[in-house]
Amino acid sequence: MSTIKLSEQSFKAIKAYADVSIKASKGLIKAVDSLYADGVTVEALTAPKGKDADRSFYDSVCSAVVAGFSESARKMVLLGAKDLPEVDESKAKANRDMPCKVNARYWQQQVGSKIKDMRNTLERRLRSSDSNGAEEAKSTWESTKRKVLAEIITQAQKKEASKITDLAGFIKDLQSALARIPADA
Repeated sequence: MSTIKLSEQSFKAIKAYADVSIKASKGLIKAVDSLYADGVTVEALTAPKGKDADRSFYDSVCSAVVAGFSESARKMVLLGAKDLPEVDESKAKANRDMPCKVNARYWQQQVGSKIKDMRNTLERRLRSSDSNGAEEAKSTWESTKRKVLAEIITQAQKKEASKITDLAGFIKDLQSALARIPADA
C-alpha cells in the first residue's frame, strides 16, 4: 500500500485556510458579543416582513456587512445584477471580484448569509445564557464574568443619570472587556 504525503503547497494552503477560518470565527464571536451587549434580539436580525415594517436597524446591519466586502463586491451589491454583464459561471466563481450578474447575486446572498450566521450564533448565545441554572456548577470563571459584565452593561445602558463622568465611555470599555472573553468560555 502506498503512502500519500502532504505536499508543501497543500500544507501552506491548509495552514492559510485554518488561519482565515479561525480569524473569521473570532470575528463572528466579537460581532455577536457586541450585538449582545447592545441588547440586540434574534428577531432584530431577521428581515422585517411587510411593506410597512421598520427596516432601519436591519438595513444598518446589512450596510455593516457590505462595508466588510471588497470595493468591487460593494459596488455589485449596490448596482444589483440587472446592469451587469453576463459572464460564464465558472469564470465568475474563479474571480468573485469580477463585476457580473453571477457575482452580484453571490454577494447579495452573502449579506443574508452573514446576518444568518450572526443570528444563529446570537440565538445559541441567548439560549445558553437563559439556562435554568442546572449547569451553574459547571460554569467557568470566564463564563460567570461574561454574564456579570453583560448584566452591568445592560443596567448601565438604562441609566439616565450617574456619577460616572463618561457613561458612554464606561459602557464602551465594559463592552470591550466582554468582547475579550470568549463566548464559549
